Amino acid sequence: MLTMRDASAVVRELRTQRGWTQQDLATRARLSRSFVADVESGKPTVESAKLFDLFQAFGYEVVLRDLATGQVLR
Repeated sequence: MLTMRDASAVVRELRTQRGWTQQDLATRARLSRSFVADVESGKPTVESAKLFDLFQAFGYEVVLRDLATGQVLR
C-alpha cells in the first residue's frame, strides 16, 4: 500500500470478505463507524494510529518494507 486510496480499498475488501458491517469493524477496533466510513471513502487525513487499529482488528500488523530491496524492517 502506498496511498490512502490503497488502504481504503484493502479495509473495504477485508471487511466485506468477513461479512462485517462498518459498525462490526468499528466495534472490533474500538472506533466509531464514521471513522470506518472515512477510511473506506479514502479520506486523506485520517489518524494513522486508528488506521493501524483497523488492521489489528482484522488480525494484521503494519510493517515497513524497503521499496528498493524488499527488506522488511523489524
